[in-house]
Amino acid sequence: MQFASYVWLLAGVIGHLALWVALFNRNHALGLPRRVIQATEKIHVSAAIGVPVYWACRLIALGLPRNSIAALFNDRLFEAVYFFVCCGVLGYVAVFWLFRRLTAAPPAALLRATTTIHDVQLATGKPLIRGTMATLLSMVPRNEMTKLSVTEKTLALLTLDSRLENLTIAHLSDLHFTGRLTREYFDFVVDRVNELNADLVVITGDIVDNDECLAWIPETLGRLQARCGKFFILGNHDKRVSDVPGLRRTIAACGFVDLGSRFEYVMIDGCKILLAGTERPWFGTTPEVPTRTIDKDGRPILRLLLSHSPDQIPWARQQNFDLLLAGHTHGGQIRLPVIGPIVAPSHFGVKYASGVFYEAPTLVHVSRGVSGLDPIRLNCLPEVTKLILRAAIEEKEAQHTRQPQQLVLAE
Repeated sequence: MQFASYVWLLAGVIGHLALWVALFNRNHALGLPRRVIQATEKIHVSAAIGVPVYWACRLIALGLPRNSIAALFNDRLFEAVYFFVCCGVLGYVAVFWLFRRLTAAPPAALLRATTTIHDVQLATGKPLIRGTMATLLSMVPRNEMTKLSVTEKTLALLTLDSRLENLTIAHLSDLHFTGRLTREYFDFVVDRVNELNADLVVITGDIVDNDECLAWIPETLGRLQARCGKFFILGNHDKRVSDVPGLRRTIAACGFVDLGSRFEYVMIDGCKILLAGTERPWFGTTPEVPTRTIDKDGRPILRLLLSHSPDQIPWARQQNFDLLLAGHTHGGQIRLPVIGPIVAPSHFGVKYASGVFYEAPTLVHVSRGVSGLDPIRLNCLPEVTKLILRAAIEEKEAQHTRQPQQLVLAE
């Protein structure tokens, strides 16, 4: 009886933690003012830690009774109800986690992915960490904050004009110029991106956290090169800069086009491409994009959306975007063995923490980002990505071996 009751109690504690982590994730997706987020964050952390400590102290005071559940919750109706709710939460989370693990598979539109991992500290031979907090975090075993993953992903799009075959996009997100990682780290990142020789370079927000790092922009982002244009939007951490319009002007002066709450047509190899950006819920509104998806010659118009958060997926689908590029979730930053990421500031929790997803008709790429406010990465490498777009067709044959929406490479 004693063992079983304590196992049950442990299940309730885990469910309690899952509940407050879920609330934490959703709270950070609401676009609330920073001071409100900081206050509610303290509430979440205090509740997550405080309740198990309170239960443990009561059990110790009661002499670790054989039936821990009865001892804790007899004559305490509210606590008893909350405990059983937590057990229910654990069951719900476990079922959906298991379902996701059993059904998880890269979308058919992800044709190929190759990754090169760089140890930036070793490659540069320079100090990359500054400040007490960053130094302490760097001592955490297996912290990968000074490494970089450079990944090439080939994506098949059903509506891609054949003239845009092999169009390439360098996707960066969440650089977080805080000063905790020195500029030498970001110089290395920029050099690797330039080696990708991408047609387009896009940055999906959270660029600068600290006014002192604004001076880095011309010598880092200003060196980025792209054959057909460079585009950016801002994210929630960019609100920490004292002069946000000045930040936009500084980045634009480096040859970038600001797509915050707006869209722009770009002609590439005779093809019209619509590029749009949304910084919701932190800045502006969603752009009023044209509904037209084909040009005057009847050819498809490639529709690309930059969004800081993957929470804009439903809106992207409504607007028939072909490809959505996002960040914000950092891949979870800490990914536990087997379990995976736990913390991701999204209405969807960790569902879109990072990777490639297909939510018809929109293909989604969520970057793990380059850095973070707290420079810690466990089983979650910082990344920049080169996306290679290929024309695809819907499979019409061999339907006995493929799903109806299976994509294959067009000849």
